[in-house]
Amino acid sequence: MAVAAKRAPKRVPKKSTKGPSKPAPKPSSKSLDLAKLRAEINKVTREAKGQVGYYIKHIESGKEVSYGPDKVFPLGSIFKIAVMVETFRQVGENRISLDERVELETKHYCIGDGILQFLQPGLKPTVRDLLALMIIEGDNTASEMLWKRIGIQRVNMLIHDLGLAKTSVYIPYRESFLMSMGYGPFKNLPIPEAAHRWTSLPKLERMKALNETEREAAGLSIEEFRSKYEAIYGTKAEKKLKMQRVYDEAFDNLGTPKEIGIILEKIVKHEIVSPEASEDMLALLMRQKDVGDMLSFLSPDIAVAIEYGVTAASITNASVIYVSSDSHVVLCCFFKNIPEGCMERAGVAQAKIARLVYDFFSSVKSR
Repeated sequence: MAVAAKRAPKRVPKKSTKGPSKPAPKPSSKSLDLAKLRAEINKVTREAKGQVGYYIKHIESGKEVSYGPDKVFPLGSIFKIAVMVETFRQVGENRISLDERVELETKHYCIGDGILQFLQPGLKPTVRDLLALMIIEGDNTASEMLWKRIGIQRVNMLIHDLGLAKTSVYIPYRESFLMSMGYGPFKNLPIPEAAHRWTSLPKLERMKALNETEREAAGLSIEEFRSKYEAIYGTKAEKKLKMQRVYDEAFDNLGTPKEIGIILEKIVKHEIVSPEASEDMLALLMRQKDVGDMLSFLSPDIAVAIEYGVTAASITNASVIYVSSDSHVVLCCFFKNIPEGCMERAGVAQAKIARLVYDFFSSVKSR
């Protein structure tokens, strides 16, 4: 006889001991505010041409907003910040003195910005003088003299000590200009190949390339230097070609908006050198004369410590905006691969961003 199958007992659903489900947490006003600022900044950057990266940090509150902060850009004259910091670090270690005099020699002369290139060899400015000329006037010959006094490798040891993995400061302007004019190990290579070779060289080989370039141009007077450069590029570099822009993008010191911002924050917080030396550095940066359009939308009474850089296809700005005496904002805004004729757009965009940043953080509490 068939046995009837047993019916499975009904499962009684357990009563939930939890209360009604809670709605997802709403974004905080802090994140909403930063999102709005980011949207406004991104709208401005879209008006410009080229690739952009920025890093913004309110030091006292820790609020940050960024876009492409770890993207690598040519630094232009922003490398001079690292040279300045390492100089003050060596002063603090009693390796050199601010009152030490450094003799101007033919091997130091560099075209571009600055007055020293027009003065006679034998002049002996102090280290303090060279710092002022390098930062305030953007003097390329002064940076050459300082760099060769403190050591290129020492500057990169500083960068390593700070944990800045993507920043590379290995090429003085003099040697960079000379290599672009056919001196050194890449003279017989097309520009794209020369650029590729340079970027793939290990650090030791880069130093050898720089030394070779310096030896070849040892007897070059500043008049010959300037004449050769202007014959290729024009008196205001107006003849720079597209291929030369490729060269400039490779044969330049490199860094990211965030890593340069970290250096500036550490200066403000007196974390690299003494408080006195830190304030001296900020005072020099506040007197910077060539800042492009960066400050054009800010009131003249707003203090800004700034370094400005430009190559054939990039504009970089690294600054500390003093919102008040106890409120500081690091703003690093970099553009690269800017199309011909669009440099001014990028400069205006940087100025608009500075205004947006100042206005936003004016309402942020320091703590």
